[in-house]
Amino acid sequence: MTSPTLGGWLVHVLRAADGALSLEEALHVILDSMKTYFPCQSVAVILIDEDTKEVRIKISRQISYTFVKKFHRDGPSPTAERVVLEQQPVLLNDVAADSETYRDLKLEHDFSSAVLAPVVKEQRGVGYIFCDRANHERFDETDLLHLQVIGYVIGNLMEKFELIQRSKKLSNIDDASKALQYKAFVSALATELHRAREHEYSVALALFAVPAFRTYIETYGIEEAHALLAEVAAVIKERIRDMDLLARFGADEFVLCLSGLTEDEARAQLQAIRAAVAEKAVGQADAAVELTTGGILLGTAGALMQPLQDIMAALGKSLMEAKSGAADTVVLHTIEH
Repeated sequence: MTSPTLGGWLVHVLRAADGALSLEEALHVILDSMKTYFPCQSVAVILIDEDTKEVRIKISRQISYTFVKKFHRDGPSPTAERVVLEQQPVLLNDVAADSETYRDLKLEHDFSSAVLAPVVKEQRGVGYIFCDRANHERFDETDLLHLQVIGYVIGNLMEKFELIQRSKKLSNIDDASKALQYKAFVSALATELHRAREHEYSVALALFAVPAFRTYIETYGIEEAHALLAEVAAVIKERIRDMDLLARFGADEFVLCLSGLTEDEARAQLQAIRAAVAEKAVGQADAAVELTTGGILLGTAGALMQPLQDIMAALGKSLMEAKSGAADTVVLHTIEH
């Protein structure tokens, strides 16, 4: 099959990215498309914090979740910094594996050829794309130019996405809690489940019930009850990643999607969220705001293939089990089919 031209690929990817709910979703579209247009061993979009210069992987492919989670550097390497400051890509072939340049740039895998291209936002370099190949498969000058274009596409999306999404999200945000509406969550979850099957990682889902909500309605009125939900949602958002999904599920419930975690990691995260809400959500300051938490982990391809109705039914069952147990219990079941 004939490979698409760069122009044809750009038309395809920009159309697909325009329907994304977040910048992260748009980046997923770009990287998923690159595997056919721009074959490589692994690829990562690496951004530099404007205030601290800390370097983190924003999104990647063929790099393990564990590596991405742990990857953190105080600043870019000299080669990467030059790419960002000069806004010019760099092609690296035949770099010695014991050299400082190789060690500074290497991510998870050994490589024989690599390209770095700047991500440019508002005329300024804010990060770079790192793309590598192994087994002596070499990138060339054409690859260099193509990845440079992709870097500019990503920067342009970062520039425009806030404006584009501001209008789109208005209809997807719950007015009371400021979390996603459930209808938007369902669409985003379907995409995430598809991606999890394709890239073979697990998905954890949790339902949080806020028992105090009913009391607040009776005691303080609906506005204070809604203020409580907004406060709880804000604390939860502080504890989760940009890629995670939080939505209002029912009157006093939130649903959360966490991707790429093991059962132990998911349980620890849910416990940390409960603790953070109890500590930081002030409410009316009569007592700590508690969450009742039920969750499931979809850890196999079969589990990820289940109909959404069955997934949500299993999730609801976990919440009911949590409600009937100890107040500080997090119920989390691994679903395997």
